Amino acid sequence: MAKPYWIIRHHGSTPIRSLSSHPTLNMLAAGDDCGQVSLLDLTSFRPRFKWKAHSDSILTVLVLSKTSVLTHARDNTLKLWKLPSSSSPWLGTGVGRVEERQPECVRMIAVNGLNFSKCSYREGLVALPNTLDAAYIDILDLNTGIRTHEAIGKADISRSASRLPIVMSLHLTSNAVIAGYEDGWVKNWSLSGILLWQQRCHSEPLTSLDISEHHSFGISVAADDRLVRFSLHCQHDKHTPDMARTNTAGHASIVIAPNGKTCALAAWNGSIRVYSVENKQIEQLFSLQYHSDTVECLAFAYVTTSQDDEDEDEEDEEDEEKDERKSGQVTAKNTELILAAGGRDGKISLWKYH
Repeated sequence: MAKPYWIIRHHGSTPIRSLSSHPTLNMLAAGDDCGQVSLLDLTSFRPRFKWKAHSDSILTVLVLSKTSVLTHARDNTLKLWKLPSSSSPWLGTGVGRVEERQPECVRMIAVNGLNFSKCSYREGLVALPNTLDAAYIDILDLNTGIRTHEAIGKADISRSASRLPIVMSLHLTSNAVIAGYEDGWVKNWSLSGILLWQQRCHSEPLTSLDISEHHSFGISVAADDRLVRFSLHCQHDKHTPDMARTNTAGHASIVIAPNGKTCALAAWNGSIRVYSVENKQIEQLFSLQYHSDTVECLAFAYVTTSQDDEDEDEEDEEDEEKDERKSGQVTAKNTELILAAGGRDGKISLWKYH
């Protein structure tokens, strides 16, 4: 059985709630249940920055650039952080020490964080649940804090039982926002609030959805046992999504690989399952097992490594001096794709993804 090639433990036993990477930086951002955020150097496997970003559980952490990070938490705030300038950039040349200077909060915006949905960022805009009712969606300008669109979906969402189904997952594109809801529906909205497409994909609350890099399709998972692939190029209400049944019910996160051919699914039972989604027939390829409890979040990251690093399987509790010496000697550059998994057990497992 495959094993993770590294285990990150610097969040202790605090559950990891969000992971994010940047396509050109050897950086992995992690946010936990206590409001702590860390930025990990994927060459030294040490946190370059770790700070108390929020007073409550992190919902979202996003690496926007080598100098800025966006965080969103249950303390009802969205924050933009500026990283200190450093003589040791995110290029695999760090020595694995935490920086003395901490990131600076340059913007804080009041939001509705009393829900389960992560925010979604694209080109200066942020999609997140509406301030007054999490059944609707707001789009705000991160530079000004102004809401450019408010309460998307208000005219079309019908009440279920005694209250409206809330937004559970969001993905913002250049001209639309795809949303997954508590009642299992997936809806594609234009930014002006027009419903472009909707489908009841799940019988239980949707927990996560992801969109392929070219925005051609999306995949959703939920508390049920379904993995659903839906097209974003379909006509309104005329598309039948592709569906596969997983072995067990209960899924926390889904991420699509950069090439769009596979996806990784995080389950409540601690497993990670990889599926082929290139064709209409969704098939499980393999399963990864390490975490003792729910895998809460997943993220793909590109890592630049030296040739000597390729076959090493170590954990970050090993000799620090050896790690620092190794990180300072990175020479030839091989870029490889890894999968990071954040668990309720507080650990982050790193897997080589082929």
